[in-house]
Amino acid sequence: MRAYGSIFKIRFINTLQYRTAAFAGVATQICFGLMYVFLFTAFYNQGNAPSDFTQLQMVSYLWLQQMFFAYFFPLDQNKNMIAQIEQGNICYELVRPMKLYNNWSVTLFAEKIAKTLLRFLPVLIFAILMPTGLGIELPASVGALMLSLFNLIVSGMLIVAMNMVCYCLLFKTMSSLGIFSIYATIASLLSGAMIPIPMMPAWAQTVLNFLPFRYTSDLTFRTYVGSIDITTALIQTLIQIAWLVFFVIVGKLLMKRCLKKVEVQGG
Repeated sequence: MRAYGSIFKIRFINTLQYRTAAFAGVATQICFGLMYVFLFTAFYNQGNAPSDFTQLQMVSYLWLQQMFFAYFFPLDQNKNMIAQIEQGNICYELVRPMKLYNNWSVTLFAEKIAKTLLRFLPVLIFAILMPTGLGIELPASVGALMLSLFNLIVSGMLIVAMNMVCYCLLFKTMSSLGIFSIYATIASLLSGAMIPIPMMPAWAQTVLNFLPFRYTSDLTFRTYVGSIDITTALIQTLIQIAWLVFFVIVGKLLMKRCLKKVEVQGG
């Protein structure tokens, strides 16, 4: 565990060094936050509002999306990890006295947290300073806040576990362009990153309840704003944990099978 803790610390510190990219990210998230808030506010003003999702909840939901954009981004493409698979440098990782799956999972999670910390506070301050009705609101309750924080942690782990399945499949395809692009597009749509899930048709929401994508960002945000009650949120949290366990098991099995058949060519 000490080795993985060291890896987490190194990756975390290295990612914090990219401050210029972080400043650009903050400006981007604020601009997109304003655009989405004005867009969906106009949608609500036309009377097309869901009965169980108020305008204030919608605005808070959108600002939370922007504050945690880097954290909930469906696919983190680590160039070093991709190159190791595509170019055969994976051999250097295989001689290390640690599990490759755990090593890469910790790396992705550390980078995700570091990117989020660089953007979170400025966007939060901006959202708080917005006029009433256009800024983020307080959580629905203390219980909702505590549960949403727990969901936040599990969500990050779930996204990493799903990412690891993609990296395992990369051993088969040997090209990150196809599988990563397809997965990122599907995950962004079905997780509510493009259109908040409460604003989707009822039949679509029912279908998404059986898929893992909405148990990433959507569950965390809707618990915070009080769009779903605590009892329902607790039940869905158990489903979220079940999906996490499922993808971790699948990822480890795939990784084990891929490493048995991996071929490294070179001079």
